[in-house]
Amino acid sequence: MSDFGNNKYGFADGGNEEWIKVHSTAVTNTNPGSMVHVRINTEKICENMTNKEFRGIINDILQRAIPLVDARICALKTWSSSERARVQRWFGRNDESAHAILIDGLPKISAILRSLSPANFVRTGSEADRVTGCMPNPAGVGQEAAHVCAPDTATHTISIGPLFCTMRQWSANADSRVSTVIHEVSHFMDTMATKDNKYTIAYTLRDWAQENPDLALNNADSVAGYVVAGD
Repeated sequence: MSDFGNNKYGFADGGNEEWIKVHSTAVTNTNPGSMVHVRINTEKICENMTNKEFRGIINDILQRAIPLVDARICALKTWSSSERARVQRWFGRNDESAHAILIDGLPKISAILRSLSPANFVRTGSEADRVTGCMPNPAGVGQEAAHVCAPDTATHTISIGPLFCTMRQWSANADSRVSTVIHEVSHFMDTMATKDNKYTIAYTLRDWAQENPDLALNNADSVAGYVVAGD
């Protein structure tokens, strides 16, 4: 099981010591044969930090990502000339079909982001990753920041690779942990079911969109870039 479920654990103040709450009271269980067995998974998600530090990073990512997505939803509802230009820049078109795809998909991304906690994030290759039913290509694990199993709408598990652990936390014009989480959430079948048609948030992605608008509208990094980009 995951070792950071928010509803199961209490944490000591200061340091990296972690305390596990197994019951809400100190009452002794006197029922014969009813011993509670507790299994603690101490595997680190990221080798360069404790799981407590990782949880703090995830909470910060969610606190940054949700307002960014919500800002775009608000702008799409207003549908000003500046927002139409932004959509054109990232997706190569700003017609009513493009507008409809985004105005339908982004609220779903926002809803899933709000439902996430650190417990949804697991280590790539772990048992929690395997039970989703999708595994990464072994040849690409070293270059992969994260992955999801798109049909996994029951748990919305996000599997974290080593690259994620050393990425910048935030950038308004390049890949970051924040953009990566938005990217991954857009893959789920109950959000936008995006694909990985082209990687990397950069001007080259915007240029590519002008020639490939249909692919861009279904591209995870294009959605993430559209959300996080600074005006």
